[in-house]
Amino acid sequence: MKDSIEFKTEQMKALIKRRNSLSKKYENTVPTEIPLEVKSELDFIDKLLQEFDIDQSIYDAKPKMIGIKNSRDEEWYFQQMVHWVNRHPSALNVKFSRSSIYKFVLHFFVENIALNSSNASLSISELAQKVNGVSSKKDDLKLITQMSNIENLLGFLLTMQQRQLEYIPEVIDPQNGFVKYAINPINQTEFQQFGAPTEINSNNELGQAYAEYKKIRGRDKQLIKKYHQTGGQIYDD
Repeated sequence: MKDSIEFKTEQMKALIKRRNSLSKKYENTVPTEIPLEVKSELDFIDKLLQEFDIDQSIYDAKPKMIGIKNSRDEEWYFQQMVHWVNRHPSALNVKFSRSSIYKFVLHFFVENIALNSSNASLSISELAQKVNGVSSKKDDLKLITQMSNIENLLGFLLTMQQRQLEYIPEVIDPQNGFVKYAINPINQTEFQQFGAPTEINSNNELGQAYAEYKKIRGRDKQLIKKYHQTGGQIYDD
């Protein structure tokens, strides 16, 4: 584990960097328009920086040895921590004494909760929810990535379609080869005057074609799934 001086130096740099980043981001913003959560975080960072050092008198007044009364409940919690340490021996540099484990838990909480500006202001229930919600956040990030890919793909397809329509001729004069291009239907004026069919309307050809396409795509997905489940063999039922 890092000693307090080493960690304090790193944490102070991180907090100051975060404060400077937020201050620079909102330096041209009217104070009344700065988001409340940003103001709260800036105030909290200043408070953390002020509380970094302790007076020598406080240390001198504290006992050098700390006794912790054990009970069956406390022993259960401690043994669960022992199991975790056994799975992660590098966390304590292979020092498995009771005091080293208690010190590790205290240091870990202070470094990752008490002095972390994004965690320290949370209530205990909010903190527990944040810790327990890590897996769901990963799922959310995966979904966001997928949606971003879909958005990029749709934008790419729309761009290709629009560029393609710009070069489709409406009339070619066979005598002189003169080419007359039609107005690209993908523009604001065309939509305002004539509207456009959508895939959610089953009363037009686009909606009917889209519904049929979904059936075919669903069938193909099932065939691919069956193909992999059978090791690449498809049997007729």
